[in-house]
Amino acid sequence: MRTRGRRDLIILCGTLVIWLISISGPSPVQGQEMKFPSRPLEIIIPFGPGGILDVGTRIFTEPLSKELGVPIIIRNKSGGAGLIGSTAFLKMKPDGYTILGASAAAVISTVQLSKTPQFDPRKDLLPIGYLADAPASMSVPKNSPFRTFDDFVQFAKKNPGKLKGGVSSLGGETHIMFASILGDNKIESKMIPYRGTGSLVTAILGGHLDWMTLSLPATMPYQRSGDVNILLLTRKSAALPGVPSGSDVGLPNVSVNMWLGFFALPGTPKPVYDRLVSAVGRAAKDPKMAEKLAKAGFNVAYKNPDEFSNLIGDQWNIFGRVIKEAGITADSSGH
Repeated sequence: MRTRGRRDLIILCGTLVIWLISISGPSPVQGQEMKFPSRPLEIIIPFGPGGILDVGTRIFTEPLSKELGVPIIIRNKSGGAGLIGSTAFLKMKPDGYTILGASAAAVISTVQLSKTPQFDPRKDLLPIGYLADAPASMSVPKNSPFRTFDDFVQFAKKNPGKLKGGVSSLGGETHIMFASILGDNKIESKMIPYRGTGSLVTAILGGHLDWMTLSLPATMPYQRSGDVNILLLTRKSAALPGVPSGSDVGLPNVSVNMWLGFFALPGTPKPVYDRLVSAVGRAAKDPKMAEKLAKAGFNVAYKNPDEFSNLIGDQWNIFGRVIKEAGITADSSGH
């Protein structure tokens, strides 16, 4: 009798435990998956407002916000050619509520130019998705004698060091294009780094430069107005079908486009990370967003996390090689 009572008590306790588990709700990870996101997300942009990266991200936040069901806040944290904002992101909590919107300049070239690199994007960033890219361009003033890229190259070969060109910042995609043009053609030209797009454009319109490299979206208004003539692109553009790309003229290294991609932090819970990857992938298919990005000079070219990770590895090698061969440093002063 006493044995039966003890057995009944054990069964009752077991039943009670099962009942308590059933009403206690999901595990912390399951709860996070179900509830994420439960508050606004923040995207850190490591450049100032109004730049190509900032503009592209703001266009993308509308469909992304709809997918996630919460508002998205843009936080611009500029400085150090993108390095300050990128390193600040690394100090955030890996909970998925803060992500990074970045370009190669912010997470690849400036890291390689740093005397004491603070992170390695191949290990310290978790790719969510590559959204879009825009070509870089090489252009000359409207009164330039160079009507084609070949005209420019032939003159530079016959007159080493006579030409003077400019870039909007050190170590970025357009600087890589500048260095690749010189290195691949074995030509010489003075290079002046400027403190941003505005001062570079002012210099070339004022007749102080013979050529410049700049993003296509930033150059197009001056091409349309007839103030500059674009001679070369890193990638063919439907807006300028007659302008050759680097591959068209036999320059495979002139191929690094300016891209926009998003990152989470290693350690982000997998259900949260998967939710972000899914939302970015679906938002990238929004036709209205693609149309707005096209007007801003971007081409939507979504890449999933694996494809994005491979691209980062490839560009890490390309940027590193060009930086080394061209002797690019972060010590030059800007104008």
